[in-house]
Amino acid sequence: MRSAEWKENKKGNGKSAELLLIPAFETVPNIRHGFTTRANGLGARIGGFKSPDDWNLVADSFGIAPDKLVTVQQVHGDEIVVVKGNDYQDMRPRQADGLVTDSPGIAIGIETADCVPVLIMDPQTPSVAAVHAGWRSTVKRIVQKAVSRMQHEFGSDPSRMIAAIGPAIGPECYEVDEPVMGPVRGAFPFWKEIAEARGNGRWSLDLRKLNSRELVQAGLKERNIHSLGMCTSCRRDLFYSFRAEGRTGRMLSAVMIEQR
Repeated sequence: MRSAEWKENKKGNGKSAELLLIPAFETVPNIRHGFTTRANGLGARIGGFKSPDDWNLVADSFGIAPDKLVTVQQVHGDEIVVVKGNDYQDMRPRQADGLVTDSPGIAIGIETADCVPVLIMDPQTPSVAAVHAGWRSTVKRIVQKAVSRMQHEFGSDPSRMIAAIGPAIGPECYEVDEPVMGPVRGAFPFWKEIAEARGNGRWSLDLRKLNSRELVQAGLKERNIHSLGMCTSCRRDLFYSFRAEGRTGRMLSAVMIEQR
């Protein structure tokens, strides 16, 4: 996993959202992506309660209508849905934690406020994925399942995929106990590389590093995995953090294949 410099993006049609960008994704001409900040997250204007038009500025930044920015009802599981050009409007009620598509002009996104957002692209197919990886979904290997789904549905090759890990809670702030560490130890033989004992049955857990390891196991090259490396709990000036704040808003992480 490589630490990624990020830059701000404000391009769009008229008004647009402030987005954090991974330079490695920006080198691919037909892929658009972005991670929102606290300034324009979901629920930013009304105390953490989402509004139907929260997506508008992000959609505008992508140059699409709001209904073409597709999300799902996240449930901390491992379901991956395929979004096609003719069924994207039916996706929002679906319960899932990952989306994949090869349809141009449709942005797929997931919402987070500490969990790990992972965007994946295969620039050759092209195809893209957006994954919501909290600890439960991570234990269920959701990023590996997203990569596998891209292989099955689109013929994508993991060795040429590029992944971007967005803002998420870091190990310095993510302290867990045995109900979390038990499943982590059971699922990952290398668990000592991503967890550190803090005493009294508590552990610090590095979910970003864990998901990076899973991506490598799925066939991605380590040099193609990029992380913003920014802790949502430490940087509440920039991001929402459910663990630090309780009821709060959400950031949106989205990716799209542009129409030509």
